[in-house]
Amino acid sequence: MTSNFINETTLERESENSWTGNLSENWNIGNIPNGGYLISVVLRAMQEQAEFENLLSVNAHYLRPGSTNEKVKVDSVVLRKGSNISTCSGSMTQNGKLSLQVIAAFGSLKNTDNQFPKIQKDPPIMPPPEKCQKRSAENQGINLPIEQRVDVRIAELGENSERSDLYGWIKFCDSTPVDSLALALFSDAFPPSIFSKLGRVGWVPTVELTVQVRSIPVEGWLMGHFFTDDLQNGTMVETGCLWDNEGSLVAQSRQLALIKAPS
Repeated sequence: MTSNFINETTLERESENSWTGNLSENWNIGNIPNGGYLISVVLRAMQEQAEFENLLSVNAHYLRPGSTNEKVKVDSVVLRKGSNISTCSGSMTQNGKLSLQVIAAFGSLKNTDNQFPKIQKDPPIMPPPEKCQKRSAENQGINLPIEQRVDVRIAELGENSERSDLYGWIKFCDSTPVDSLALALFSDAFPPSIFSKLGRVGWVPTVELTVQVRSIPVEGWLMGHFFTDDLQNGTMVETGCLWDNEGSLVAQSRQLALIKAPS
């Protein structure tokens, strides 16, 4: 099966540590590539270097917005290859300017040690995807090319007086199986949770994003819960969790973002 996600996050390898190519506009929010998509492009290159297939953790700092109108260059080096984990450091540049800095760890997500009990946060109880509102450009007030790649459904579960919560479902439109790199994308593919309390407040660009992958999901929709309980000085902190449809926690995330009112 052809995967849009794999095809559009894969660059041409130029040397041992460098890749070049073009970003796809199919993952844009407005005219700007989604931040989770940008991370995935760098991670795809890193994955070629790592001894392990699965992403365990990624931390990314965004220096500039990406652009689909300029060539992109990704550089990555392996900092250490261990028996259980490979750690890589990478960057994305466009027009000679650094736009994204990433450090990531790859390893195995197979449970080889059953002597410890499983501890995880339980998933929320939500209506099924077909009874939730589909994310759309009309509802969000901005052009969303990404909605042709990622199907997001928003669940209405009421308001929390102390924070801004967003619940929903997510999957690829072409039914690509969700791997560890896709979980990094999905952790930044929902609308900002602050919209649930304040409405469409404007542009919310990510400054820093950390994602920890906990397991590979079973096939089908994933559940998401994202919330903001810290909004001050023009920035917000958002925390998120993703579960598969069997209730297994598959990823956790946390990000710092700016809030920019419409000009």
